[in-house]
Amino acid sequence: MSIDYSQRAARYWDQSDRAYTDGDPRLGDELADLAAQCEAWAHEDHTGITAPAH
Repeated sequence: MSIDYSQRAARYWDQSDRAYTDGDPRLGDELADLAAQCEAWAHEDHTGITAPAH
């Protein structure tokens, strides 16, 4: 079973936007961080190149 990190990132971005809209910036920030990490993993899966840590 393979994880689609691009889809997971998109879900986290949506949830992050919703958290900001609902007035919970801390949760929004946490979800945005998860989305960014998933995007890095998706890039790594598609290119074979490990993204630099941030």
